[in-house]
Amino acid sequence: MNREQIRAIVENRFYRLGAERVELAPSGNCWTLYGEFFKVTTLKDFWVLEWTDNRSYAENGCFEDVDPMPYDISEQEILEYIDGVLRR
Repeated sequence: MNREQIRAIVENRFYRLGAERVELAPSGNCWTLYGEFFKVTTLKDFWVLEWTDNRSYAENGCFEDVDPMPYDISEQEILEYIDGVLRR
């Protein structure tokens, strides 16, 4: 998968789960769900899902939990991964 596909799958999943998209300066576009803030970042060799329950941290790009993920992952694996993160 490419960067745009990964981002679309992750953001669509958050949307379907009822997350709200928020703009946090300087962090940019994030999602908030169940009191936590999430951000997907697509890098050259991998993509990252970051999250925190601290709004101040999220606003400043200091997410507490970071999971780097490969691009060679299926849509089903992405959905299962996100659901797993939400159960932590």
